[in-house]
Parts: sequence; C-alpha cells; structure tokens
Amino acid sequence: MRWLILAACVLARLGIGLQFIAIAALMPAIRADLGLSYTQVGLLLGLFMVTGVFLAVPSGMIAGRWGDRRTLFVGLGALTVAAGLQAGAESFAVLLAGRVLGGLGAVFVTVTAAKILTDWFLGREISTAMGFLGLSWPLGIALGLSLLPSLAAIWGWRGAVLAMAALPLLAAAAVLALPRLGRAPDGTPGAPRDPPPLWSITWRELLAVVVGGIAWPLMSSGGYVVFSSYAAEYMTSRGFGHAQAGLALGLMSWLFLLTIPLGGWLADRLDRGDRLFWIGCWLSALTIAAVPLGGPIVLWVALTAIMGITVGPIMALPGALLSPASRATGLGVYYAIYYLGTVILPALAGWLLDVTGRSDWVVWFAAVCLLVAPLFLTWCRALQRRWTLGG
Repeated sequence: MRWLILAACVLARLGIGLQFIAIAALMPAIRADLGLSYTQVGLLLGLFMVTGVFLAVPSGMIAGRWGDRRTLFVGLGALTVAAGLQAGAESFAVLLAGRVLGGLGAVFVTVTAAKILTDWFLGREISTAMGFLGLSWPLGIALGLSLLPSLAAIWGWRGAVLAMAALPLLAAAAVLALPRLGRAPDGTPGAPRDPPPLWSITWRELLAVVVGGIAWPLMSSGGYVVFSSYAAEYMTSRGFGHAQAGLALGLMSWLFLLTIPLGGWLADRLDRGDRLFWIGCWLSALTIAAVPLGGPIVLWVALTAIMGITVGPIMALPGALLSPASRATGLGVYYAIYYLGTVILPALAGWLLDVTGRSDWVVWFAAVCLLVAPLFLTWCRALQRRWTLGG
C-alpha cells in the first residue's frame, strides 16, 4: 500500500514541476500574445515559488486539522483550476492570479505529500521515498521543457497550458482509488478525531527543524539552483560555445535523475544518510570550485550531479525530529524555510554578480553554500541528541 501511496504523491508533485516551468517553456508565445515584458514574465515565474514562503506553515497546520486526504484534494483542485485560469487569460492580471493559485495548490500538495510519506515510510525506506518525491520536481520540469512547446505547436500555447490540468486530475483519481491514503499505517486517520491545536509543535522541535531546515536550501538553492543558473553564463564568458554549455548542463540534469533515487536508496540500505549528505555536498562543492580553475570544465559541471545523493536524506530529516502530533506543523515550517531559501539565495547570487561583474564569484558562492550546509545538519543532530527529539 505504501508504494502505491508514494506513486500517487509522486504523480501529484510531477504536475507541480510541469506547471512551474510552463511560463518559461512557452515564454515566446505568451509574450507575443499578451504583450508581456520580461519583468512581468519574471514575476510570473517567481510568485509561483514565493507563495510557499507564506503558505507552507498554514498548509501544514490546515492538514493537521482537516486531514491529509482532504488537504491533498484542495491542493490538486487548485492546480487544476489554475491551469484553466491561465489557459483562458487575456491579461497579465488574470495570468498572475492563475500563477498564484497554482503556487497555493503546489504548497498544499507538497507539504501534505511529505507528511503522508513520513507517516507511511518512517523507519522503512523513508529516504528512498523522499528521494523519489524529490525526483518528481526536476522530472516535471524536464517534462514541461520537452513536451509543452510541442503541444503548443499543435494546440497553441493556451491548449498546452490547459493540458497541464491532466496530471493533477490523474493524481486526484489516484487519491480516490486509495482510500487508505489519508490514514497512517496503523489505520488511524491522518487527522485525529479530536483535532490538535493549529500550532502543535514544541519550541525544541521548532528550533531543531529550523536549524536542520537551513541545510536544505543551502544545498538545493544555494548549491544546485545557483550553479545551474549561472554555469552557462560562466562557461560562455570563458570562450565555450552555447552548445558545449548546454551539453554540460543537460548531462548534469540527466545524471541528477539517477543520483537522487540512488542517494535515498543508499541512505536506507546503509543507514548513513547524514554521511551521504556530507559526501554529496563536499564532493560537489569541490567540483564546482574546480570549474574556475580550468581543466575539463564540462566534466566538472557534469560531476556536480553527485549532489543528488543528498536529496533523499535531507528531505527525510523532519521525520526524525518531529513527534506524530507535531509532524504537520513541523513540516510546514521545514518547507517554509526551503521556499525562503529559493527566493533569497539565487537573488543574493545575482546581486554578487552585479557588484563584482565576475561570474566565477557566483560559482564559488555556490561552492561555499555546499560547504556550509552539512554544518547545519550536524548542529541539528546535536540538538536532537541533547533533547531526544523524534517520535
């Protein structure tokens, strides 16, 4: 049953990645039709993620009160309606409203899916499950970049955007077909019969989740997102062609699709999730730092995919810190920190490039983020041992 539940959650988050990247994948057609500026396009991209900063904690609290199943339906429904709203948009304001609604649905689905998988997999392949959940995001993005332009060539950009509703609808059908999805393995409902307080987390759990949560965006946003966003700029500034830069980044992305589930499987198999996080962060930091030093730059870029082995262990971390009663709220806090990092760290890297005018500084910034991330994980584990957290 838990593997079927994992498949439903992966399908739901796959649709989030697809909807997130749609504006970028269809940018020329949307800009030409609605007359959008690049600033407006950037706002459409950013607000989808910024929504999570404000809604991650409330979504976790709501899941604790409403129950997992109902909260997941709300998120999937919002994603479906958002696709229809964006497809019919005749103005920037309506398109923006659709993006915000889609971001709301994405947060509700993401936090609730993480809570469901923690309930079902804690102590049993939790890092593997979280690795597959983490994999669904970049896989959805890859699917959108490759599929949506082809659909737009046949149906127009509006038809391609409307097609995004298919995945949340399929995920909703999967939720309907799995009546136990909203229940824990022992058969208890996802939300107890007497709902807990909306804020159901102790200050010790909160501190540990915040400290451990900082390690995640340092790795993913400060490391992967910043490096992958600016690596092409750096490589072309060093005389590499766009084709070579694209090849290196494409190879890195495909390797990530292998290393992410591999890392989760190894963490469960070897019971060494923290050690894998250290190894993945530090090895990828060394390869990133080597890029400005010369040598086989395409190889260095591709080898940063070793970072993927960190995803499953760091996404599984809250399960070891939170009691069942505090899990919904705590995961909301954990994801709020992640979303905040996705906003702040890439912006900080862009500011660094503006100030210095040197793209190699941005590359080293990504390496420093990866070097620092395991220190926060170690601090979090020290707090956990001191206070014997976990449930």
